Amino acid sequence: MGTLKKAVLGAALISSLASMPLMAYESGDFIARAGWAHATPNDSANNFSGVAGDVSVDNADSLGLTFTYMVTDNIGVGLLGSWPFSVDIRGNSGALSGTGKVGETKALPPTLTAQYHFNVSPNIHPYVGAGVNYTYFFGEDTHGAINSLNLNLEDSWGLAGEAGVDYTFDNNYLLSAQVWYIDMNTRAHVSGGVGNADVDINPLVVMLGVGKKF
Repeated sequence: MGTLKKAVLGAALISSLASMPLMAYESGDFIARAGWAHATPNDSANNFSGVAGDVSVDNADSLGLTFTYMVTDNIGVGLLGSWPFSVDIRGNSGALSGTGKVGETKALPPTLTAQYHFNVSPNIHPYVGAGVNYTYFFGEDTHGAINSLNLNLEDSWGLAGEAGVDYTFDNNYLLSAQVWYIDMNTRAHVSGGVGNADVDINPLVVMLGVGKKF
């Protein structure tokens, strides 16, 4: 075969490979993502047993980390992790109304889900999932009206649902948008006669980030 013909065929092959569409997710793929995570609580609380008042939980932001391992071409296992969320707790009603920030805690909410990925496009990958969340509360502290008292929040187990979409481009890098609804309930214990209260946080967590498929 002549040199010119080889060169033409080689150029044609390179052009063909470069123009090939990106592959959809496949069995054995591992996808890692990182980005901004924002938690919006849908909170409610019973009155503390020692006072006629309850609390609310502020929105919180953190660094989100998520991972997916594709078991088949459509089924994946997902894990939500994050840098701990710093959460402010405020007096909401009754004796605690108008007291402002009365406490704070850190929350680490790892969430494990089973995901179904839809094959709609070589580079657009929507999916839904459901699973279980465990939230570890630590570093509790009190402020303002209950500054001299001790606060403790019990860890939480609950169900979680998610939806997301990845957009992949060159070299398997991707842009990602994800949302979770987490059933997160804790029992708050405050010393000094304030007592205990059940606090339902139930956050909606949104994450926007970047990632890579391996």
